[in-house]
Amino acid sequence: MSQKIKLAILTGGPSAELEVSLKSARVVLENLDPHKYDAHLVDISSLPWKVKDAQGKRYDLDLNTFGIAGVNHQYEVAFLAIHGTPAEDGKIQGYLDLMGVPYSSCSVLASAITFDKDITKQLLKEIAIPMAKSLLFTKSNGLNIQDVKDKLTYPVFVKPNKNGSSYGVSKVKEASAFDEALTNALKYDDEVLVEEFIDGRELACGLIEDQGELVCFPITEISTDNEFFDYEAKYLGKSREVTPAPISEEQKKRCFEWSKQIYRQLKLTGAVRIDYFFKENKFYFLEVNSIPGLSEASLLPQQAMAHGLSLAAFFDNIITNAMQKGNN
Repeated sequence: MSQKIKLAILTGGPSAELEVSLKSARVVLENLDPHKYDAHLVDISSLPWKVKDAQGKRYDLDLNTFGIAGVNHQYEVAFLAIHGTPAEDGKIQGYLDLMGVPYSSCSVLASAITFDKDITKQLLKEIAIPMAKSLLFTKSNGLNIQDVKDKLTYPVFVKPNKNGSSYGVSKVKEASAFDEALTNALKYDDEVLVEEFIDGRELACGLIEDQGELVCFPITEISTDNEFFDYEAKYLGKSREVTPAPISEEQKKRCFEWSKQIYRQLKLTGAVRIDYFFKENKFYFLEVNSIPGLSEASLLPQQAMAHGLSLAAFFDNIITNAMQKGNN
């Protein structure tokens, strides 16, 4: 009988981030130790969920057992490579909790909180994390453009409150372009966050929990000739990323301290990425990525390797800590 760990790599889903999810899952699978893991891709895009084994054979997944339907093969742990709903908002984690299956990412509560950008900002205000001024608009409150003029300064970012990968995000330089940006954001969510633009450097800090200790990876600086770090810049090679970022030791230490505070305040677990703007020697919180991209173009794998971890060791660390957390 095989002693390999039976691992399900969950991928796919109904969100706009499907393509990124599929790439992340493939990178995880290709970099796992085949002698340690019996790993299968599980596509959750439609029911029944579809399992693809190492030989390319396809099976249905039995949701009653979290195993392959009709086969004595139950998964021991789940690696979540789903970006957007239903993983970054915590829905899949609820099912896995009910099944008693440990998983690689944040809890239901932490995922739901960090998926909601406005709620995240409200919670972080309690520990005085600097951030851009913002307003939340919903379909029910009228989406009043006058509030933007009265309370914020252009340019502003208009973005879905609950979405990722920069889908539906626009940089608006004047009021005449606001309605179009609002319409674009509402394609992805019924709540829209309008946030003042901070004209600073963009930095990203990855963290991982290892044996109860928080470890910060080398910080990445992102620059692009696009208006901002949009989907094209993130995934289609339209950006320049430098890891470690050219900042001072004191600045790096401060970023690590902020990131650890945020991690603990929001009760995060596993590997996450926290993004900032950096202006006039001050870090401004941007957002938390509770399931960061893991494709070849993604920041977190770059940071893990700059930290001295191979991708195999990085993913093994995530899975090992998930199983230990699930057994406690």
